[in-house]
Amino acid sequence: MTRTAIGLAILLGLLLYGCGDSSHGTIAASTPAPQGGASFSLRLAGVDAGDFVSARMRIESVQVSGGGAVLADAVLTPEVDLAPAGQAHLLASFNVPTGIEEVEFAVAFAGGTLSTSKSKLDVDARCQTLRLAGKVNRIAERRHAVIQLDLARSFIAFSAGLTLVPHFQLVY
Repeated sequence: MTRTAIGLAILLGLLLYGCGDSSHGTIAASTPAPQGGASFSLRLAGVDAGDFVSARMRIESVQVSGGGAVLADAVLTPEVDLAPAGQAHLLASFNVPTGIEEVEFAVAFAGGTLSTSKSKLDVDARCQTLRLAGKVNRIAERRHAVIQLDLARSFIAFSAGLTLVPHFQLVY
């Protein structure tokens, strides 16, 4: 082997060794939340089911943050049926440290399936993340916040299925 070939082999080896070993491009979640404080929950409910007899949605991620810290970052119920009235599904439990007045919620959907008495349609929800903010003193009244998703207005027919265009509100 020539010196040039050996040099190229060493350079290639170093490049391959370092590949993927960098933190470049990773997103820091934020500072971890201090323990303690009041305990609350975030829930999701469907309202006004319209013609839907079933509205099964897959939850991709849930994040609750406040005061610059992530308070919850795990999905407790990965699939929900939003059509039955009166059911509010548990998405996350979180503790709010003393002194934080507002928390932010982010809920991302992975997709789903909606059914009427005549058909069953797939839901494209890839681009939709619900982002809301809630006042801690209001959440403390009942120890939970509920995202109400209006089913009759949130799904638009598109190609062979439905697209999620969410109409929602946060209630306490």
